[in-house]
Formats: sequence, structure tokens, C-alpha cells
Amino acid sequence: MTPEGRLADRALVLTVATFILLTPPIVTIFDVPVMIFGLPLLHVACFAVWLAAIALGGLLTSRLVALQPDDSGTTGATGEPASDG
Repeated sequence: MTPEGRLADRALVLTVATFILLTPPIVTIFDVPVMIFGLPLLHVACFAVWLAAIALGGLLTSRLVALQPDDSGTTGATGEPASDG
């Protein structure tokens, strides 16, 4: 499998995992009377999942863009020649 394909698969897994982690059956696990820095655990957990998904999505996107060849025949941000196979 090509590196682009692996990154695309990881992006799909990230999307599905985020969706599952933010569904009510999972979220209710964190619905307990615990406060973290004055915030309910439920809010902290949901924000942490959301923040991790955004950060990992950005990381995957930057890697995917770096692998894509541009019009000059070099790959994204690296400037290396694009490989054909």
C-alpha cells in the first residue's frame, strides 16, 4: 500500500474513532461528579477528545500534503523529486 493510502486509512480510522468516542454511551462514562480545575469531568473529556482529533487530523493532513506532488514535479513541502512508483 502506498504512503498516501496508509495516511488516508488513518484519517478514516481517526474520524470513526472520534465519532465513537463522542457518542452518548461512551460519553456517559465520564458523567460523574468529579471536577478537574473546577470543570466537570464530562466537559474536560469531551474537549480532550475533540482537541486530540483536531491535532491528529492536522498532523495527518500535513503529512499527506507533503507526499502530494505539485505542478513542478516535486513533492509538497520537502521539494524532493516526486517518485512515480
